Amino acid sequence: MGRSYYHVSSHGLERNDIFKSKEDFIQGMNDVAMCVLGYDVMILAFCLMSNHFHFVLMGTFEECRLFAEEYKRRAAIRMRSRNGDVQGLRKVQIQLDELDTLNYLENAIAYVLRNSLAAGIPMMPYHYPWSSASLYFQGGQPQTGERLCDMSERKRFRILKTRIAVPDTYAVNADGMILPSCYVDVSAVENLFRSPARLLYMLSKKVENEVELQLGVADHVTMTDQEIITQIPNLIKNEFGRDNMEQLTMEQRIKLCLLLKRNYRANVKQIARLTRLSTEVVCKVV
Repeated sequence: MGRSYYHVSSHGLERNDIFKSKEDFIQGMNDVAMCVLGYDVMILAFCLMSNHFHFVLMGTFEECRLFAEEYKRRAAIRMRSRNGDVQGLRKVQIQLDELDTLNYLENAIAYVLRNSLAAGIPMMPYHYPWSSASLYFQGGQPQTGERLCDMSERKRFRILKTRIAVPDTYAVNADGMILPSCYVDVSAVENLFRSPARLLYMLSKKVENEVELQLGVADHVTMTDQEIITQIPNLIKNEFGRDNMEQLTMEQRIKLCLLLKRNYRANVKQIARLTRLSTEVVCKVV
């Protein structure tokens, strides 16, 4: 099979997070840079969320699969070393979907870059720091950081924590994170969308339903409790005209269960935790 474009995603963890802290995310970003060095793939776009991740890659199916499995392996090692989580990502599946038309490719890139927005994180996608959204159409202005070739070997190892041969042209920011502009094929995405106006238009579209139906990921990528919690006050205000959950009647709280299932694909245990109802009651409702 020849080279093609693929959307690569992990099914969302329900009870744990892959990335719990800023340090986890920084290491996760650096893992992207390390993985791309080992496989013949090109990264067009990516987004790391607390309990799952997305990439749009170009390469053969096998190289893209190996890249994703290596990234998953590194994440599992980090989870185990962080809190002794031996299960880690063992049961988490990696899904690869070929993007076989330009429209499908554009939608998938927009979907990946919009992931933080769809999760209710209160910032524009290009301000979300754990994705490639900020890289495109910057007028040739490079991200600034300290180049590896200007570092001592000791400092380089302290930051990267690896002996893998990393290109001297790579640069890191003040937090020790390899700049994504070093390994993302920005020009490929700019050539695809042709103008910043078109990319902004695509980012403004609610493409989730269309893309998830195409990719078949709607039943797999879930939001964390914290991500849903940020949306609940607005949901309660808009649907019931109340300020908080304590003001809801039991009938309204049951309706809230249905809204959480429909709007955020929350599972039974999540809904029970968020609404403070028993799992038995939630099971009967949703």
